[in-house]
Amino acid sequence: HIHSYCVDNCLVRVADPVFVGYAALRGAECGALVVPKKAWDEPVGVICLRNGRYDVVEYSEISEDMARMTRPESSELAYNAGNICNHYYTLDFLQYRLPEIEASLEHHIARKKIKHIDLESGEQVAPTKPNGVKLERFVFDVFPYVNKMAVLEVDRKDQFSPLKNAPGTGVDCPETSRRDLIAQCIRFAEAAGATVQTVEGSDPAFEISALVSYAGEGLESLSGKTLAANQLITDIDSVVTV
Repeated sequence: HIHSYCVDNCLVRVADPVFVGYAALRGAECGALVVPKKAWDEPVGVICLRNGRYDVVEYSEISEDMARMTRPESSELAYNAGNICNHYYTLDFLQYRLPEIEASLEHHIARKKIKHIDLESGEQVAPTKPNGVKLERFVFDVFPYVNKMAVLEVDRKDQFSPLKNAPGTGVDCPETSRRDLIAQCIRFAEAAGATVQTVEGSDPAFEISALVSYAGEGLESLSGKTLAANQLITDIDSVVTV
């Protein structure tokens, strides 16, 4: 069993036993974690059925009308299974099926800002707008060829905080990733019965090392304690309290 994920997601659960176990128990060749989209124009691909086969339609490939579509019985987006590039594959599929289908995988058009040399001046140019086209293939392009697929929806706040933009942009940037990771660690502590100190006028820098707790388990000894807001917990026995 192989678990692959995007490096720009600080909340990923590496080798997630729930996800891997779910896909394995279903006998799936491939699997994917999804989150409901925040809005119709959120820049994530969606997992859907295309021509009766599982597929990922990138946000740059879906029309606005389709992206805005809602289900008849509710206001939920019709195409709402946001692909977070968190995938499962069996080793057998990659070793034995992939060589048969590799030549059939489609290319995606990606419009990029490509640095280049101005032939007249000899200077390197860093464009501010897309000036070129790249043809790309993605790890999930194999999905239409699988015989059985497993798709599992997870809570965004626990498993998806993408880092896509420069510092200070306020959306999917280093500051939001830091905020989401700290918020998750505070939830872990509070679920165990602890209280994390609040400091007026400042954001906490509270983190529980993944070596201490993978997904909030093993923190029972924190129950009833008030924990200092600014600390990195690397040992459950040396927690700073107030």
